[in-house]
Amino acid sequence: MFGWPSMWRSRACAAGAALAVFATAIAPTRAPAEDVSAPAILQMFEARWDTIEDRMADIFQVGYGQMWLPPPQRADSGNQSVAYDLFDRFDLGGPRNETLYGTENYLTANIAAAHLAGVKIYTDLILNHNGFSNLGTVDTKGTPSTADDVTFAQSGGYPGFVVALAGDGDGDFHGAFEGGDLNGRLAGLIDIAQEKNHQFIRHPIAAGNPQNIPAGTASIFGRPPANLPNPNNARFYTDQATSGLTLTDPELGTMVTRYDFNNAAPLSGDPVLENATGLLMRNAQWMVQAIGVDGFRVDAAKHMPEWELDYIDQAVFRANPRLQHDGSIQPVFMFQELLDGNKGLLQSYIRKDLPNPLAISPSDTTVAGNRDALDFPLFYAMRDNLTGNGLANNWHGIRNASQDTQDDGVRNGSQGVAFVDCHDILGGGFPHLKNVAYAYTLMKPGQALVYLNAREFGNGRDFPNDGKDDALGGIDGDTITTLVELRNTHGRGNFHERWIDEAFGDTNGDGQKSSVYVYERENSALVGLNSRLDAGFDERTPVQTGFAPGTVLVELTGNANDALVDPGNNIPSTVRVNASGQVTLRIPRNDAHGKGYVVYGVAGPQGTLSLSGVTSTLAGAMPAAATNGTARLADIDVITGLTFGVRLDTTPVTLDAPMGELNPVRDFDADGDAARIRIDGGMNLNNLPGVDVTNPTDVSYGFEQFTGTNSPGFTGGGVGLY
Repeated sequence: MFGWPSMWRSRACAAGAALAVFATAIAPTRAPAEDVSAPAILQMFEARWDTIEDRMADIFQVGYGQMWLPPPQRADSGNQSVAYDLFDRFDLGGPRNETLYGTENYLTANIAAAHLAGVKIYTDLILNHNGFSNLGTVDTKGTPSTADDVTFAQSGGYPGFVVALAGDGDGDFHGAFEGGDLNGRLAGLIDIAQEKNHQFIRHPIAAGNPQNIPAGTASIFGRPPANLPNPNNARFYTDQATSGLTLTDPELGTMVTRYDFNNAAPLSGDPVLENATGLLMRNAQWMVQAIGVDGFRVDAAKHMPEWELDYIDQAVFRANPRLQHDGSIQPVFMFQELLDGNKGLLQSYIRKDLPNPLAISPSDTTVAGNRDALDFPLFYAMRDNLTGNGLANNWHGIRNASQDTQDDGVRNGSQGVAFVDCHDILGGGFPHLKNVAYAYTLMKPGQALVYLNAREFGNGRDFPNDGKDDALGGIDGDTITTLVELRNTHGRGNFHERWIDEAFGDTNGDGQKSSVYVYERENSALVGLNSRLDAGFDERTPVQTGFAPGTVLVELTGNANDALVDPGNNIPSTVRVNASGQVTLRIPRNDAHGKGYVVYGVAGPQGTLSLSGVTSTLAGAMPAAATNGTARLADIDVITGLTFGVRLDTTPVTLDAPMGELNPVRDFDADGDAARIRIDGGMNLNNLPGVDVTNPTDVSYGFEQFTGTNSPGFTGGGVGLY
């Protein structure tokens, strides 16, 4: 039976491994084509790569399955920059010359640790611009004399690009006096002219080749001249001695042969003539194949032509060399920043024509896209309707705002990456009721992200913005971590709107606009949201559900048992579905706590996970304000022996008496009917051939059955042993 998973993520990272075990309870009949939310994306900025690697145990424990990291390349303005002012796309830092985040080796180690934890890594991909330096940039060497001045052009400019050519004074870029979204300089950053076709070997290997890009002749700002020939540049090229892959690209109307990077012999790469767009394509492919990323957040996509993204689709289609357990290829995922509330504009940049968004067949040679967009229309709606003015808040301004409905008219998570916070400075600010906004976005279908500023480089930096300090728990509590976990356990089932107050507050005659909104993930979770800012709660009845009559639903966020949220003990920890499939909901207002939401769902199995053969434990840090973003909280069990044991004990589940009833409820369906185990992304652990679950669309992908002791609680009077 497919059921409701409860996940136990072990402390263990035995020799760097990540262990996960889940048990399932008896579930209602499932629709075969139900919507299932992907694990949440954690945007983690302002932390070194080795810090993030150390915190991967926390990221795994909380349940994030995807991460967005800042641009890893060398910045133009110096090594304290967040790096959106990009200087060198292939310089990720080295020993004694690190970027803000570390070195290329630190980054690849971080990505490897993430993959062991089942986390996909996306970095920013900057295709629109380089840094601030241009033809007018001069290094005066700090002296009054101009004799030793060096211009940016004399230094060679940006590696791989030309800032000026005979016959084209702007080289690979748009001119300083050009304007508009496509040609203008965003925030003063020099704008790449993707449409130009200046052909060069842009990372020269051998001196004397007339096709080499013009090289610099002088150092600038302590940097050596750019674009000098260097045999080590061969590692930035694909190896054309290997078998090429012929691809048909229906969007661009071309057929091309693409070669792969040779990670076994990096210096076997072959330089090629290319324009600036070709360099950008090559860099994206290199980041996937040589560095190991799983995709990209595309910066400033609105400021370049959409066809540029078609070329990037071609560069990364079928590029991921890390095959899935069924032999399929994991698609590279991209989501774009289009800072605009116009759904039509966003739709023109979204491309989702893969036959299967989770797997590409090794025989498929027709280029398709897996390109989404940050859901700015929804963000603006939440910002304007979850404000600090409760009288202005109105769920009718949010309910249909998402980009999700633009393609098929259905709220099914087919497109749009929902966000509440972000690193950037957005005019108008962010939603005031952030927790309510996160409850809304994390529990609904589709992609959703959480933003954390780890503050490793100090407080008060003017960029990037602060985020949700509780994104990984710690001193600021578990509000967000609980929602992320609930997304994993109950974020499935088709979307149904179950209640929305009338637009102008006639529900209670109190003059409030629409303050209560309820939606259901079919047969999985009932989400109640409140945008009022005063104290108390609001009751709505009857709220229709899809749950079977008699089902007991548990409030899963903990708000019903939180004295700060519900000081009068008015919000029930359990409710029972009546004979008509309806319930009465009480939803807290936000008052000073900002937790105006509840999530009710069926109970999952309860129990404990233990390991035998543990040699030692690397203790996690105690939460502290100064280190909340950087210090690992999770304990890590170290196992040095050749074998170890895993044991899961489940216990009988008894629920509090539902609202209006006197007696507790013994929930036999929650006792658990199966358990599965996975180490890292999945490996063969039992006496059955291969990995047991190889379908990437399965909730238990990569998991193995317990074939030693396998005694479900459902058949054991509530006591289960695996």
